[in-house]
Amino acid sequence: MPMNSPAVSKPKYLLYSYYKALDYVQAQGLLPQRLFRVLYPLWRVRVQGQQKVATEFDELEWFLERGLQEMGLHSVTDLAAFFGLEFDFVQRLVDSARRIGHLRGENDRLELTDLGIESVRDRVRYDLQKSSVDLYFDGLGCSPLSPEHAKIPILDDISGMAKSPFQAFSQFGQEWRPEALSEFLADTSRHDFLLPGQVSTSGLLSPEPVYMPAYFVEAQENKPGSPLRLLAFSQVKGLRDTALEDAVNRNPTVFRALKAKTGSRPDEIRRYFEQSGLKKDAWYLNEKGPWGAQVMVDGQVFLPNGDSDEETPGRLALRSVGRYALIYDWCIWVMCDDAGIRKQAAIEQLLEWLQNVNVTPAQIEISTKFASICHRLSLPQPAYDQVLLFARQRGLGRAAARLEEMEEK
Repeated sequence: MPMNSPAVSKPKYLLYSYYKALDYVQAQGLLPQRLFRVLYPLWRVRVQGQQKVATEFDELEWFLERGLQEMGLHSVTDLAAFFGLEFDFVQRLVDSARRIGHLRGENDRLELTDLGIESVRDRVRYDLQKSSVDLYFDGLGCSPLSPEHAKIPILDDISGMAKSPFQAFSQFGQEWRPEALSEFLADTSRHDFLLPGQVSTSGLLSPEPVYMPAYFVEAQENKPGSPLRLLAFSQVKGLRDTALEDAVNRNPTVFRALKAKTGSRPDEIRRYFEQSGLKKDAWYLNEKGPWGAQVMVDGQVFLPNGDSDEETPGRLALRSVGRYALIYDWCIWVMCDDAGIRKQAAIEQLLEWLQNVNVTPAQIEISTKFASICHRLSLPQPAYDQVLLFARQRGLGRAAARLEEMEEK
């Protein structure tokens, strides 16, 4: 039975909102410059082998195998006579022991195998079971990825994704390197990848690559002259994909291809707003804001709610205010001089977090989160009863329940 999750063809959502990745980058004290939504190529390799599985011995089975080892009994007839059991019943037990590899030889010349001897010694019923696991290797450098990559949805078919904002990443002529698997299997640390104990067969599952949705964020420290680097985010546990990140940062081809993908930042931002026919005085760009490139936007620009995960061309979602939004591939800090808009944005962002965070946050976590949001928005913190009322109006039951728990405490 394969030990990894099956690949999928067309998931409803390729990845979580890019806001999560940008919020993470900012929390690390970095300034995101650009975010690229990519379908990154991987090689999928299937490794098959055997694993020794231990189960509890049936006491009679154990005594029969002990009889073969310690009492000089070497046939079904001898075993049946010694234990006072019916011949056919002993025959069934012998056949079962032979099937799991504990016995060899004909019925009149039985002997224990090494596995059988080991089972009798440990009084544990060892059974060698076939198993397989799919391993994933970086599509450009053929370096092995982590065990987490065997558990996340991987795309087999991207033919119907022409309209997706996720773009298939080219392999730049790179081919599968067969020795990469041999080198990996020879690595003494390979047990970390949940491989079968005794590998019997292995090989490339498909000559064509499969694809993993990911965000690549180009970021730098908030100080002059700091170098740009790529951070990778996928569905691996912990959000940030350090294995893929190491692979892409080792290959300058990746950085060059991404840099060539976007045009001038001022031109792209101007084009973004022009698509909606906004007047030029409805926004302005500050290339050197406190959080990097920043746009100050008139309050009338914002949508009345933040239901959409993506901004509509020329329009920013209300929850974009006081955080980074994605304008084409550029990460732009959005601000508004309307205090009412900023207040609504603060409430939206807190409720978004409360609604989506998996583990129920403690009261201090909620307070810290809300204080951080309001600080970013240069805003006094609204009362929690206002936030709770808004959550109920919006039908955000999970967020409302967590706020109600906070009020009770």
